[in-house]
Amino acid sequence: MEDKYQLKPFIINEFDRGNIRGANFPMLTTYGVRDYSESVHSTGLNYLTEIGRHIEGITSLSEFPVYPVNPQYSHRVTREVRPDSLWFEKETGKPLFIAEFERFENSKLKHNKLREKIENLLLAYHQLGGELRVILFVYWSYQGAIPNDIENYLRIFDEGYRMANGKHIPGLNSLHTKCLVFQAVASGSKESLTINQWIQVR
Repeated sequence: MEDKYQLKPFIINEFDRGNIRGANFPMLTTYGVRDYSESVHSTGLNYLTEIGRHIEGITSLSEFPVYPVNPQYSHRVTREVRPDSLWFEKETGKPLFIAEFERFENSKLKHNKLREKIENLLLAYHQLGGELRVILFVYWSYQGAIPNDIENYLRIFDEGYRMANGKHIPGLNSLHTKCLVFQAVASGSKESLTINQWIQVR
């Protein structure tokens, strides 16, 4: 299905060139952000939301709660989730894009969090009707961190997953939705991180 807003190339171009990032988020490009609590996460998700605000015809919101209903079946299917960024078409209110920005570390705790974020993203996608133009997942890591097992988690987008209650959440419909995955590489020290390297994984 045609994407009249050209969301995918716009996002790829921004991550590559960083025009919006440089103009609006100097803590990501120049003087750095302290890695404390949720500071990097907050900065990253607001950057993703800001990108949407530079596309004519788009309304872009951060951490907007998705009503836990699958319109296809018209009943409550599971829990409420809040994607880090959700973009709507201004004219119709139709959801077009959702994104998550999550930290990657080689630890079981962080791997579980990464899986949870991917599952929540897929869940929100179906709750929004399963016809979004783009779904974006960005995982950020310190320079030198090698995410060896990342493909095992990204496979969830294709194959879906089974919830604790036994309900199967299917994968993305590639006829309607493009899946973008980027690794954002943080440079510098814990006191001052810049994130200027955004590598497309898929």
